[in-house]
Amino acid sequence: MDKMDKKSFIQKTTKKEIKLRVKEGMAAKSVVKPRAARLQSKKEYKQAKKHYQLRRKNARYLRKKETTSGVAVEALTKKRMLDAKGDKTVAKKVFQAHQKADPTMVRNQVKGEAKYQAKAKAVQTIVLDPMHKDDTLNEAVEAYQQGRSAVHRVKTAKHLGKSSVKIVGKAGKSTYGLGNRLLNFSMGNGFKRTPEDFKLKNRTKRSMQKWKARRKAIQEAKKAQKTSAVLRSMFRGEKAVGKAASVLAQNPFVLAILGLLLFLFLILGAIAATPQSAVMQDEIELTKTYKAFTEEDAKNSDENNIFYTDFTQPLLYMNYRYEDFKLSDLVPWRLSTFASYVTELWGDLNGCKPEYKFTSMDSLAKDKGTAYHLSEEDYTEWSEITKETQFQALDGQLSFPFQTEVLPIARRFGYEREGESIQLVESVSVALSPGQECVAPMGGVLTIPAENTFLITKEKDARLRLKGIGTGRFQGNETVTEGKGLGNAIGDRLQITYEKYDVESDKWQKVNPAFYFPKVTYMQVTSLGNSDFSPQKDMADRAKTIYDFLMKKGYTRQGICAILGNFQIESSINPKRAEGDYLKPPVGASGNCWDDDNWLNMGNNEIYGGKFPLIIHRGIGLGQWTDTADGSTRGTMLRNYAKSKNKKWYDLELQLDFMLNGDTPASKTMFVNTVGSKVGTTVPELTTYFLTHWEGNPGDKLQQRIQAAQNWYNYFSGSAADLNGTSKENFEKYKDKIAPLPTNKEMKDGWGGNAYALGNCTWWVYNRMAQLGKHIHPTMGNANQWVQNYVQTPGARLVSEPKRGDAIIFTNGAAGSHPTYGHVAMVEYVNSDGSFLISEMNVQGAYSMGWRVLTKQPNEYFMRVE
Repeated sequence: MDKMDKKSFIQKTTKKEIKLRVKEGMAAKSVVKPRAARLQSKKEYKQAKKHYQLRRKNARYLRKKETTSGVAVEALTKKRMLDAKGDKTVAKKVFQAHQKADPTMVRNQVKGEAKYQAKAKAVQTIVLDPMHKDDTLNEAVEAYQQGRSAVHRVKTAKHLGKSSVKIVGKAGKSTYGLGNRLLNFSMGNGFKRTPEDFKLKNRTKRSMQKWKARRKAIQEAKKAQKTSAVLRSMFRGEKAVGKAASVLAQNPFVLAILGLLLFLFLILGAIAATPQSAVMQDEIELTKTYKAFTEEDAKNSDENNIFYTDFTQPLLYMNYRYEDFKLSDLVPWRLSTFASYVTELWGDLNGCKPEYKFTSMDSLAKDKGTAYHLSEEDYTEWSEITKETQFQALDGQLSFPFQTEVLPIARRFGYEREGESIQLVESVSVALSPGQECVAPMGGVLTIPAENTFLITKEKDARLRLKGIGTGRFQGNETVTEGKGLGNAIGDRLQITYEKYDVESDKWQKVNPAFYFPKVTYMQVTSLGNSDFSPQKDMADRAKTIYDFLMKKGYTRQGICAILGNFQIESSINPKRAEGDYLKPPVGASGNCWDDDNWLNMGNNEIYGGKFPLIIHRGIGLGQWTDTADGSTRGTMLRNYAKSKNKKWYDLELQLDFMLNGDTPASKTMFVNTVGSKVGTTVPELTTYFLTHWEGNPGDKLQQRIQAAQNWYNYFSGSAADLNGTSKENFEKYKDKIAPLPTNKEMKDGWGGNAYALGNCTWWVYNRMAQLGKHIHPTMGNANQWVQNYVQTPGARLVSEPKRGDAIIFTNGAAGSHPTYGHVAMVEYVNSDGSFLISEMNVQGAYSMGWRVLTKQPNEYFMRVE
C-alpha cells in the first residue's frame, strides 16, 4: 500500500470512528430534554476545544525547543494532539446536532415558522383556493380554516403564557440576585449571591434545630439529675424504695439499663447533667468578634479616657442568643449586621462621651426596657451556662504556664490606641515574677525560633509561642508533654501567642489565648480622666491619715493609693465597719455592738441566711478581715492584737500597725510588696496584685477598685480638685524665683513651628523652651514617647538630677499622669532638699496652667537641652 492509499485509508477510518462516536454521543443524551442536551453538549465542546488548543500548543513548543527527548516523545505528543482534535470534532458535531434538535432555539423557531408559512401558503394556493370556487365545498373549507385558526390561537396563547411566566420569573430572580449581590458587596463579602447554607430560611431552620436540641438536652439533664437525686436519697435511706421506683420508672434510660449496677445511675446522671457549651461560634469567628469589641475600646480612647472593657459576658450573651454567627451576617429581625450590633452594644455598656456610664451585661439582660432583655427562664439558663463553662468548651485548652490560681494578663489580645494610631496586638502579656519556674501549657514538638522563645506545635492543630523564658535546657525539636518544666522567666512579663490551624483556609489563624486558660484576670481596666472624684471630708481625712502614715515610712504613692482603692470598695476607708452592719439590729449595728464579741462573732447564718458557709465570723475593719472555714482567723487576730496594744480594734493607726506587724507573715509580705511597689510600678498593677493576693478575691469589682485607686493617686499628686488652690499658693511662693515669668505668648498664643496639640502639656513645654532660648523637635509624639524620641532634638539628653530649664517626662501614671499617654512639664526651680517646682499645662483642661512642688520618684525622667 503506497503513501496516498495509506493516508486515504486512515482518513476513512477516522471519519467512520467520528460518525460512530457522534451517534453514541447523541444516544447518550436522548433521555435528556433538547434544551438541556444542547447546553450540556455546548459545555463539553468548549472543554474539548480548550483541551485541543493546549495539546497543540504543547506540540509546537516541543518542535521549537532543542530537546533530547527523542522521536518517541514527539510522536506521543503528536498522537495526543490528534486524539484531542478528534475529541473536539466529535464534541462539535454532537453540539451542532443538538442545536438542530432543540426547538427552543430562536433560529430553529424562525426556520420552523418559515416552513409552516410556506407549507400553509402552498396548501392555500394549490388546494384551498380552487375549492373555494366550488359552492358545495366552500362551506367545508371555511369550517376547516376556522378550526385550524382556533388551534393556532390556542397554541400561540399557550406559548405566550409560558414565555411571559419565564420572563417575569427570570426578571424577578435577576432583580433579587442583583440586590443580594449589592448587599453582600456592601458588607465586604464580594459581588456574589448568598450561598444556600447562609440564607435566612436555612439559618432559621438550623437555629430552630439547635434550639430544640438544646431544650431536649436540658430536659434530659433535669430528668437525669432527678434520677440521681432519688438514687442518692434511696442509698441514704431518705426515700422508700417503692416511691423511688415510681420516679425512676418515668426515665426511659433507667428502664433500658435496670440490670446494671445502681451506682452507674449516678455516673450517667453526672454526665447527662454536664452543662451545655456557652460558646456556639467557631473559635476563629469568636476571636474576630472579640477583636471588634476591642477596636471599639481603642476608637473611643483618647488622652483623658482609656477603655479596657471586659467583654467576657457580652461575648457569651451573643453566643447564647444568636448562637453561631459571623460579623458580616445580618442580625435576625434587623437590617444591620453583627458588626454594627457590636458597636451598639459597646455604647450601651459604656455610655457615650462626655458622660460615660458603665452598665453590666447582666443588667442589660435583666432590663425589660432594653433590646438585650432575656425572659426569666432564658436569663436563668444563660447565667447557669456562663458561670459553669464560659470558654471551656473550645478545643485546645491550655494549662497555666506557671503555678497560679488565676492568670494575670497585663496586656490583652486585641486593638489598642497608641497616640493617634490604633494597632492590633495578637498576643497576651502575662505578669509573673522574674526567675519564676515556667512549664509547658500544652504538649507537642518544641522548637526555639528566637532568643528566650519557645514554640510548641501540634501538627495541623495548634501551636503556642512563649516569649520570655530561658531556653538553656533544650536544644530544639524535642517532644514535650503538658506541664513539662521549660525554664525560668527572664523578666516580669511572659508573652503568649496562640494559633489554631484553620482547615478551610489551610492557614494558621491567631486566636485569643485568654479563651483557653482555666481562669484569667485582666490588669488593664477602663480609666476615665474626667471622673468626678470629690470624696467626702471624713473619707478624705482618713485617706490622708493613711497616706501620711505610710509615706513617712518610705513607701510609694502608687502602692499606697492601690491599697486605698481596694479599701474604698471594701469599707469606704472606714476602720469602724463590719460585715452586715447596715442591716437591722440585732444583726446590724446598734449601740455598743462594736465592742460586743457576740455581735462580732456573727457569721454566715445570721448575716446571709446560710448562703456563704465559708464565713465563720463577720469581716471587720479597713480590709474586712474575716474568720473563714478554711482556717483563716485574721478577724480574731486583729481583735487580739488590739487587746495586746490596749486599743480598740477599730482604731485607724492600730489597723495600719496590724497590717505591718500583726497580720499573718504572708499577708504582711504582700502588704509591703504593694505599698513598696515591689511587684509593679503602676497603680492598676498594684491594685490587681493587692486584690488577688492580700484580699484573696481575684477579679472582684476590679475595675471599680482601679478607678478608685487612680482617683486617690491623682488626688494626692495634686491633680485633683484641690490643685487650683495649691497651684496658686506655689506660684505666689516661688514667683520671684521664676525667671523669666511666662507670658501670653507661651500660655495662649504659642511660638512658631509648634506642631503639638494646642493647649496640651507638650505644646506648653515647646513654648517655654523657646522662651528660654532652646529649641526642641516639634513632633516627638505623646509625652510618654519623649523618653525614646528626645534624640530627635539636637543637644538633648536624659539626666538623673533636675535643673532649672529641664523638661520632666512622666510615664506609667507617675505624679498623676495619664497611664497611657504620660505627661510633660518644665522644672522652674530646685530646692536645697532636692524637691523642685514644675510648671505644667492641661492638668485641669486645655490651656490651664498649674504649679506643683514634687520630689523624685520612679517613672520620672529629666530631659536637658544644651
